[in-house]
Amino acid sequence: MALRQIVEVGGVGVSVTLDDALARRIRSSALWTGAKDRPAPADGASDSAKPAPAESPLTARLRREAAALEWYHSIPLAEGVVTPGEFDHAPYLAHYPIPASLSGMRVLDVATFDGYWAFEFERRGADEVVALDIGTIGEADIQPALRARTDPGILNHATGAGFAFAKAALGSQVRRELLSVYDVSPERLGLFDFVFCGDLLLHLTNPMKALERIRHVVKREAIFVDCFSPHLPGKTAEYRSGANRCVWWSVSLGCLQQMIADANFGEVTLLETFKLGHRGEKPWMWRAVFRARP
Repeated sequence: MALRQIVEVGGVGVSVTLDDALARRIRSSALWTGAKDRPAPADGASDSAKPAPAESPLTARLRREAAALEWYHSIPLAEGVVTPGEFDHAPYLAHYPIPASLSGMRVLDVATFDGYWAFEFERRGADEVVALDIGTIGEADIQPALRARTDPGILNHATGAGFAFAKAALGSQVRRELLSVYDVSPERLGLFDFVFCGDLLLHLTNPMKALERIRHVVKREAIFVDCFSPHLPGKTAEYRSGANRCVWWSVSLGCLQQMIADANFGEVTLLETFKLGHRGEKPWMWRAVFRARP
């Protein structure tokens, strides 16, 4: 049976469900096939961060309680405390064309997960940050055959525990909005000066619909950072069927750029390409960075 408890972070109570059995089922599920098991740093610290010699009780508790959760993002929570996420984007920040100051801007983070980018946008002074996410794992685009053999407890598992914990720890005002990217609209969310979408399109059955919906809420510019295959020529897309970690597509660089342009963006610029890896691994996955404007 799941154990729900209130974790206090800086005087703020966060409700967190701790279920070791469910966590083990999620990690062993076919939805996560292909993921490498990487030992997390002890007590939730990052690979490189070391706790200060004299650690406050609050910091020690923050480290301990963060280590009890599953993390996708490595998020700095306090001095020497970084969540043990699968991806640590800090070493790659220079590749992401985010303005040093987002003051005066309304910002949308599409597919926020644990919220690393949303909290970074807030740190850079955005007036308002909306973090878009789905409410349960089952709301992802999952191959029907894979969905049928997946434990219902996994499909019904609520997302957002990491986001809630990090938000409380950081004292953040970021607003998490539960909404499919396919349902994004100005009527529901309004318009945004800066929109960020990272590592999402390959996980969607209909990436073109998602791009078109995002286009409707872009007031000034959007940044898309997504995977591409350097081995595919021209404007080629390879169908992957979603069987491995819900990856539906492998696309060429030209295909990715054309898809964004065909979503009715007036200007699409390739800014750079780079390799990214899991935390502690040598970078190996190619990413392309595009700026798109109406």
